Amino acid sequence: MKRLSTQAQMLIAVGLIVVVAIAVVVLGILPLFQEAALVSDDIMSAEMELSTAKTLLARRQEAKAQAVLTEADLMRIANQVPDSPQLPSLIVELQSVANDSGVTLVSISVGGVEVLEVGADGVVPMYNRLPITIEYTGAWTELIDFNRRISRLQRGVRVRSTNFAYVPESEDTKAHVQGVGTIEVYMMPPVSDETSGDQ
Repeated sequence: MKRLSTQAQMLIAVGLIVVVAIAVVVLGILPLFQEAALVSDDIMSAEMELSTAKTLLARRQEAKAQAVLTEADLMRIANQVPDSPQLPSLIVELQSVANDSGVTLVSISVGGVEVLEVGADGVVPMYNRLPITIEYTGAWTELIDFNRRISRLQRGVRVRSTNFAYVPESEDTKAHVQGVGTIEVYMMPPVSDETSGDQ
């Protein structure tokens, strides 16, 4: 056999190196690119899932915060318009207001519950009223302050009417102003059998 020339041996060696390099690229590196593409797709999918989870979490947190606000609003409304007159606590509040404004409460008379009728427009009232007549005495500014404070109570209360009379000084009493006023206290109507039966 003939021996190949050095140049032919070099060409064969270069050819073998090129074939080996191509085989390494085809068998070794290209699959890595394919795996990298698959990993890239997995990363994009995971990022989309994370984004969806973050959006869902934000919605849940917003709903939870809204639920807390709604519950706080319901509690505030329940305090303003309770389902019963709660007269003992109301009388304590009225006495506290009288003390704060410097007024002396003479008497408190509770009337009967006024059940409101369905309006001409067919709207059913969502509350009842309880009139309370209050007689109180003090200086003119104290009586005005008392009425102002009553209208700011946490309870749903409205001053319906007020009459003032000046009482001159006598042997037994100093001069003062006497006030007689009627306030309305609001409360939820009781749930009737008809209403509960419809639901």
